[in-house]
Amino acid sequence: MSKFIHIIPIGLEKDRNIYLLKKFRPYRVYILDYRSNSRDEQKYANLIGNIKKELDSLITLSEKKYLNVSYENFEESFLIIFEIMVKEKKEGNEVIAHVASGPRLTSFAAWIAASMTNSKAFYIRPAQYLPEGEKLISKGFLKEIELFRFPVVIPSKNGSMILEYLLDHKGSMTGSLRYFIDKLNILKLSNLKSKNSAIVKMSYCLRELKTDQYINIARVSKKRQKVVLTDLGKLVAKAFKISKNHDYDIKNSKEID
Repeated sequence: MSKFIHIIPIGLEKDRNIYLLKKFRPYRVYILDYRSNSRDEQKYANLIGNIKKELDSLITLSEKKYLNVSYENFEESFLIIFEIMVKEKKEGNEVIAHVASGPRLTSFAAWIAASMTNSKAFYIRPAQYLPEGEKLISKGFLKEIELFRFPVVIPSKNGSMILEYLLDHKGSMTGSLRYFIDKLNILKLSNLKSKNSAIVKMSYCLRELKTDQYINIARVSKKRQKVVLTDLGKLVAKAFKISKNHDYDIKNSKEID
């Protein structure tokens, strides 16, 4: 039987988190806490201290894990949340991502990770906003909104292999299509019968990856080109490595029932 696993990017409010914790009784809760390397991070860490204590006191029968991240670093938050979701989904658990009250970047990272792993992401509309010091803090519960899966385009098997190869080789490679085929062993891995078929396959994969903004391609000579990972391509390549390490298949949102 699957268990409910909660991922909470902690914020300045608690009511919306409490609602989801009560509705989906947690077996395990991951609470994203924040480092205090910069002045802004230290200020935010101080602000959420009491909220963290209150949530901690409410979750008495569940396993709790605190994860230290930078709320200003989207990539770090995404990869940490993504790996948690992959591990929990691989174990057959139901993952609930809270995206209402945490920092925007961390909450958005949780939504994208949920979309790629067939997890659930919830936004809770509060009953009201009340002034508390210099801020407006949400109180109560008005409406539960399960977010749709963000339309993330996942590369094909060969496309993901190209991204991972680039990631392992300083983010770029230069050569002809024949050179790329030999380096990545496309002919064997794709069960193709001829090198010409492999060239067509490689050309198509590169074109798709460029269209999806995972790579940039620059012509070096008549036959040679330089392929470079974009920041998005690096992020997706890292996600593929994580999923491979846990033997978990990530799919396009449109492929998930």
